[in-house]
Amino acid sequence: QVYPNPFNSTTTISYSLPQTSAITLKVYDISGRLVSQLFNGKQEAGIHSTLVRADTWASGLYFVRLEAGGKVFTHKVMLIR
Repeated sequence: QVYPNPFNSTTTISYSLPQTSAITLKVYDISGRLVSQLFNGKQEAGIHSTLVRADTWASGLYFVRLEAGGKVFTHKVMLIR
């Protein structure tokens, strides 16, 4: 879940892990280029959230990609200036 979406300069990404997992949380632009690596490591089971600061990013569509427990989840987010 991403809130708010669309967003202006900050947004919060929330996710739940059913078990302790090695995860990566990354943001890509519409061209598939990595814009930000938000987290890379091990996290305990439970609900987590990450604040994203997009002060230097251009307006447009981005993809948040979470890899955890052998699964991949992708969510579209829109940055509007």
